[in-house]
Amino acid sequence: MNPEKLKIAVLGGTGNIGEGMVLRLALQNLMAGGVKNEVIIGSRSPETAEEAAKEALRELENCGFDTSGTTITGNSNLEAAKAADIIILTIRFTHVEPLLKEIREALEGKIVVTPVVPMVKEGPLFEYRPPAEGSAAQAIKERVPESTKVVAAFHNIAAGKLKDIVQCKAVHDSVVCSDDEEAKKVVFELVRHMGCLKPLDGGPLKHANTIESLTPLLINLAKLNGMKDLGINFS
Repeated sequence: MNPEKLKIAVLGGTGNIGEGMVLRLALQNLMAGGVKNEVIIGSRSPETAEEAAKEALRELENCGFDTSGTTITGNSNLEAAKAADIIILTIRFTHVEPLLKEIREALEGKIVVTPVVPMVKEGPLFEYRPPAEGSAAQAIKERVPESTKVVAAFHNIAAGKLKDIVQCKAVHDSVVCSDDEEAKKVVFELVRHMGCLKPLDGGPLKHANTIESLTPLLINLAKLNGMKDLGINFS
């Protein structure tokens, strides 16, 4: 895997978190000194993914960025996963298992990054509801090929801050957990060049449940206190 030229699939890339992730990954081509990532948006509908790719390029251009060296394309989830070196799952936890079954053949030897949080809405607030495996990350690891390297990251950053590529200068911490140190290093570099995140080593994948559980807390704090787009800084 060439760290200076990665193909990154964002599955669920047409949702709020996915849209922000695509923009930030594309910006790495402009900010990271020679890194030339290709971003592939995955969706159940290839046509929807293709339109989302065009819209992302338009958004970058409208914000004053030169996109001549930036590649963003769209395809089905399976075809996006087949083409990618790294696969980021920006989907709801309830959709994880059927998606992994659909794309399993494309996961051998690749890095799967999960910012997925299993949570449910109880009244006006959200509650963390991990699966029997202990976390979304561990459930995903149980459902992918043995050669697939699972990394938990990008949990506690609001979609609004990811998408605000002009105004959002605040740097929040993103804890990265994995049982594979090399995969963790690759994702560390992705986080580092997001422009609004700083990576922190959270240890092995079994600790991902602690990080996942902070997401509903942040959403609830924002709702109860009239705040918006909260993030975390460990300092």
